[in-house]
Amino acid sequence: MDSFPVRGDLCEDCGLAALEDDDSTRCPACFERELYSLDVGFLDSYRKFGARGRLVVAETCMRGLVLASPEHRKVLAMQIFEQYVLAMSDLVALFTALMNRDKAPIMKTFMEFRLDHSNAMEFFEAVQAVSDFDLCRALGLPLPAEVPSACPHLDKEDAYQLSVSIHHLVQDLRRTTEKGGAAALALAQVAGQLGGAVISPDTSWLEGARRLPPDQVALLVLDGRRRSIHVQAVSADEDVMGRVVDAIDSVTRASSNLIYSYLQTNDL
Repeated sequence: MDSFPVRGDLCEDCGLAALEDDDSTRCPACFERELYSLDVGFLDSYRKFGARGRLVVAETCMRGLVLASPEHRKVLAMQIFEQYVLAMSDLVALFTALMNRDKAPIMKTFMEFRLDHSNAMEFFEAVQAVSDFDLCRALGLPLPAEVPSACPHLDKEDAYQLSVSIHHLVQDLRRTTEKGGAAALALAQVAGQLGGAVISPDTSWLEGARRLPPDQVALLVLDGRRRSIHVQAVSADEDVMGRVVDAIDSVTRASSNLIYSYLQTNDL
C-alpha cells in the first residue's frame, strides 16, 4: 500500500513540501523566505537598540569604576573588557552577514555567528587588505562621493548624511582592525573563553602563575585539552578602561553606520 504525507506532514506555509522532522512546522525554503522578509526590521531594530547596548553597559561600568572600592573596580573593569569583546564579535557578525547577504538571510547569519580564529582573520583581512573602493563595493555601498549619483532616491540632505555615514564607517572599520592578524587571533581566543571563564582579583593562590599588580584582574579559563589554566590579565586602571570604552564607541558606531548606510543605499 502506498503511503502519502498526511496533513500534519506538510509545510504549514506552502502546503506542498514534506517536513524533514517531527518538530518542524514549515519547510526550509519557506522558513528562509520568512527570514529574508524580516531582515530590514531586524537591522533597523538592532541599529536603534542592540548596536548601542554594549556601549551603554560599558559607560555605566566606567562611571561606577571611578568611585568603586579596589575589588569592585576589578569587577567593573572586567565587565568593560567583556563588552569590548562582545561588541567586536557583533561587528564581525554583522559585517559577515552583509558580505554574504545573497547567500543567506542577514538575520540568520548574524544570529548563528560564532567568532573563531578563521572568521576573525577573514574580517581583519577583508578590511585591511583592500582599498576603500573595494571595501564599499563588497558591502554593496557607494563611495561617499558617489552617493548623489548612486542613490537618486535620496534628497540632498539625506544624501549628505549617507555620505558622512559611509565616510565614518570606513574610518572606524580601519581603526578597529589596525593591529592586524595578531589582534584578530587574540580577539577570537578571548571571545571563545568568555563563556566558561571566571574572574579573580589576584593569582597568588594559583601555583606557577605570575602575580598580578594591584591594578589588574585575572580572567581564568580551564583548558582541558592542554590540562592547564589560562590566565588573561586585564588592567583596572581608569585611563586604560577609558581607552577601552572609546574603542567600544568606535566599534558600535561602525555597526550603526554600516546598517544605516546599507538601508539608505538600498532604499529599504
